Amino acid sequence: MIKRVWQVIGWFGVGAALVLSLGHPVLDEGGHRDKVMHLAGYAVLMFWWAQLVTRQRWKLAIAVVLFGGAIELLQGLTPDRDPDIFDAITNAGGVLLGWLAARLLPNLPAEIAA
Repeated sequence: MIKRVWQVIGWFGVGAALVLSLGHPVLDEGGHRDKVMHLAGYAVLMFWWAQLVTRQRWKLAIAVVLFGGAIELLQGLTPDRDPDIFDAITNAGGVLLGWLAARLLPNLPAEIAA
């Protein structure tokens, strides 16, 4: 049951990343705040899914990095956004941070189910 709830929330996170990345900008994208949001968002996304994918997490990490890269490319097709290589690099940094956190911290769904 916990695993299923975790998956549903994870898919909402994927959807939120799509909507927030491809829709009209919600925050001012100037300064470092934009990069902090990218780093934090992809760290949480990777950490969340890494709680379910406990073997060969490197495949999950590659998938999340490719997801972030695809979103950056898709931003070039929107009227309000422009692709940014530095956003893609920051996304990848967030994936690395989320992977590291998942590796060092206990598995939350297992802890909740126990």
